[in-house]
Amino acid sequence: MDKPRKITIFDCTLREVGYQTGWFFDPKFCRDLYTFDQGKGVDYLELGFFHSPEHDPGRGLFRYCSEKNKEISKIFSHLKNRVKISAMRDIQRPLWPLNHVGEGEVDAIRILTRSHETDLKILKQQADEIRSLEYELFINFTSAGYNNMELNEQFAEFAVGEGINMIYFADTESVMTPSYVANIIEICHNKSLKVGLHFHDKNGTGEELFRSALESGVDGSDFTLMGLGGKWLDGNLSIETYLHTFGYNGGYELTHLKNELIKQLIEFNKHSAAG
Repeated sequence: MDKPRKITIFDCTLREVGYQTGWFFDPKFCRDLYTFDQGKGVDYLELGFFHSPEHDPGRGLFRYCSEKNKEISKIFSHLKNRVKISAMRDIQRPLWPLNHVGEGEVDAIRILTRSHETDLKILKQQADEIRSLEYELFINFTSAGYNNMELNEQFAEFAVGEGINMIYFADTESVMTPSYVANIIEICHNKSLKVGLHFHDKNGTGEELFRSALESGVDGSDFTLMGLGGKWLDGNLSIETYLHTFGYNGGYELTHLKNELIKQLIEFNKHSAAG
């Protein structure tokens, strides 16, 4: 396949590997990862979540992206450049107040909503609040591989009606097929809606599905360093796959980051939230 057209790229290493480290990371590793992404065409570095420190205590900075604004700014403010910073708001878990976009380093929020638990009225309220605070907004429909196409079309129509120009579907259980991927993309594109896909790789099918998605015109995808991470240790598409597909050479910086990530996993594994 020829080098594909540019798509939106999220580096989800910190959010996904955070399950194994409790969202504790060495600040230097975080800065090195941001700098690497800056030179490799990555659009967003995703930190973690806006979880409630009262209901989920004892985690690292990136679990509490509203509460830990000052600490997060100390890591990124002096090197922040083209790559935007994002975090997820899980609307089916206890919510914590959001700050205005100008009060921290987070530029974009991706709403996490479990497909079959989604209440569109609540989703609209959350989307309106996030936009009122001037964040860039995306919606991630998780466990989407079990959705029928009627439900996916309903979600796409909701996004269009709300003026949201890009949504994501996550194959949380690794059950999507190439034809399913093509159908999701077609549904969204028929409504002039951009669509991204987040592939887990527990069955070793992530790369195949990603190639199918590219051939069908997907607009965005998510990756992690070495494909690590996930609540159930199920893995993700690797940044190495992204680099190879789009013609980037990771060089020594990539080797360095891999070694440093392993050190993070060893150092902070006692805080693991994975199971």
